[in-house]
Amino acid sequence: MLTKLPLLPMITPRDYSAETRARLDVLTEELSSGRVADAGRAVGSEFSTVSRVSHLLRTHDARAAALGQASTWLEVAQSALAVVSEAGDRVSSELVSALTPGSRAQIDGIARTALGALSDIASTLGQTMNGRAVFGNGDPSGEPLIDVDRMIVETSALAATATDVASLTQAFDAYFASGGGIDAGVLRSYPADPVRFPLGDGTAVEVPVSVGDASIRHALRQAALVAALPDVGFPIDADVRGRLTSDLVGRAGTAAAGLVATRADLGSTEERVSALSDQLADERMRLEARRSDALAADPFETATRLKDEMSRLETIYTVTARRSRLRLTDFLR
Repeated sequence: MLTKLPLLPMITPRDYSAETRARLDVLTEELSSGRVADAGRAVGSEFSTVSRVSHLLRTHDARAAALGQASTWLEVAQSALAVVSEAGDRVSSELVSALTPGSRAQIDGIARTALGALSDIASTLGQTMNGRAVFGNGDPSGEPLIDVDRMIVETSALAATATDVASLTQAFDAYFASGGGIDAGVLRSYPADPVRFPLGDGTAVEVPVSVGDASIRHALRQAALVAALPDVGFPIDADVRGRLTSDLVGRAGTAAAGLVATRADLGSTEERVSALSDQLADERMRLEARRSDALAADPFETATRLKDEMSRLETIYTVTARRSRLRLTDFLR
């Protein structure tokens, strides 16, 4: 005996509303977002404009990322140079009082201050960013840029062999000059070219600073010479104290001015990076506006189509309900 159960799928009404409800969802989203879901319909299947704008936006994003990295790199460099400057000021502020009258205990005290300054300078100049040495032109080796312990040993030996203030200052000048003793192992080797952050179209931002710059050499020389005063090979009498005070105070001013100039150069690069970032941000806003205009949905057209689809859905529901009642009646006869 046949049952009526297998006949149920045959008389179940087909859901003709699925496609209409899907179109309603799309149109509702377009009305709320203001952008069409079908980009091909919006641009008439001509994607050249939208594609070009999208490419420009990706290029702008890449340039903005490079400028962001350059900005961070410059901030790290500026902060480090501020520490170097502060370390030099710390030594200079105690210099005159330590050499006047200049007892052995006072000289030992200023030497300890200078040793601390050397340690601080070496530490801050050894900073890295993403594994690259900020003051080593981006060197990725991870090696310390300054062997401060070796510097102290070598400069102490220079002081011990000096016979007067003139020979002492000459020996330190030669040691810290470019190509001098400091370059024979105290300063690590690093790439010669400055760090570059490519921006595309052959342009790039360069960061013009490294541990071998003259201003940093002067700062290291000043601190190292003061740290080596207890080891000089001649008596530090009143006349020597006067010459040392005159020479060291004058060189402290030179070192400080050099650091100011280096920081000013970095500041100019920072201003350029900031200006480029602002320019990119403005251009990006204009590009986004062009893309939005190209993909914008006409609110009147969307509302009209939405109304039509809602009417269609109501009709489908009405017809479906009527057919369902008819089929059920036929089945029950």
